[in-house]
Amino acid sequence: MERTTLRYGVALTAAAAAVGIGTAIYLTQRPGQPEGVLEGNGQVRGTEITVSAKIGGVADVVLLREGQQVKIGDLIAAISSRELEARRDQARAQAAGAQNLVAELEAQLKVLDITEEQAKVGAHVAAGAVTHEIHRVSESLARANAEIAAAEAQFNQDRNAYERFEKLLAQGFISKNYFDELTARRRASEARLTAARQSRAEAQAALEKARSGSGEVLIKEKDVQRVAAERERIKAARETASLQAEAAKARVAELEAQLADTRIVAPANATVMAKLVEPGELIAAGRPLATLVNLDDLFVRVYVPEREVGRIRLGNPARIAVDAFRNRTFSGKVMEVAQQAEFTPKDVHMKDERQKLVFGVKVSINNPDGLLKPGMFADVTIKVDPDVAW
Repeated sequence: MERTTLRYGVALTAAAAAVGIGTAIYLTQRPGQPEGVLEGNGQVRGTEITVSAKIGGVADVVLLREGQQVKIGDLIAAISSRELEARRDQARAQAAGAQNLVAELEAQLKVLDITEEQAKVGAHVAAGAVTHEIHRVSESLARANAEIAAAEAQFNQDRNAYERFEKLLAQGFISKNYFDELTARRRASEARLTAARQSRAEAQAALEKARSGSGEVLIKEKDVQRVAAERERIKAARETASLQAEAAKARVAELEAQLADTRIVAPANATVMAKLVEPGELIAAGRPLATLVNLDDLFVRVYVPEREVGRIRLGNPARIAVDAFRNRTFSGKVMEVAQQAEFTPKDVHMKDERQKLVFGVKVSINNPDGLLKPGMFADVTIKVDPDVAW
């Protein structure tokens, strides 16, 4: 751990030194050089990529060494994921359980749909039957009442005649045969009245029985309401289970994303400049694991006096030489010219000491073989006149 910290501190010190040296680089025309060529020196630099851990944990695997070339997507390090895997498996089980509950509740809803429909049909049929029976029995009662009224009228008439002619028979004014006929008529009308009253009693009993069927209809309607209420309860339970299933699935997706973050991969084709972690170390979220530099994107930053900056154009060709390869030069070109001047850094010694303002110029370097490395000192020659030979 101490060695890693020391190496990390050295890397930071070197980076700070590179910045200081970069500000000390100058470009100026030297004696004996063509009018259209500017020379200077500087330090090779590159775009640094700091690879960090997105989540904390123990480093299980560290596949890095300084100077190693990595390609985009290559595994750099892996953080222990056993706890996350266990939590993901638990969330998957919860999601499966909630989904099974949803399926079970949906099956119950289908059964209740059928039951509710049957209950509605039963209540409708019962209501229709009771209504029809009440109507039929009410008509029978009405006919019985009419029959009683007619029978009572006839009986009263025959009884009055019987009583009147009974006295006449005693006085000898009518014959015995005629009186017997009146007696038979009275008895017949009495029997008819008794039968009519019996029919009315039966019709009244039938009506009461038919009306009692309304209670059965009410019970069937209550059954419909009960089934409907149960259906709503199951429906609400299904919605809750569905939300729980969705939440569990989202949790699974979240944990799988975290598991993916336990594998740290190279974000670009680059070279490892600093390895900042060892296997077994506890890594905090956001901690740097390595510093990478893309060797295909190297450059040298130099400073141009204010009086010379007007001669430089974007795309001006350049040649770069380094001490490590004395017999070889590398091609490049001007890729950026600062839009704002800055005061001359104190470590820069200009040809004209009275020069106060300079412009930074960034020169890209073609490094197809990956020979150049950040930190190398380089001599830069920029051709500002296309007609002048190198």
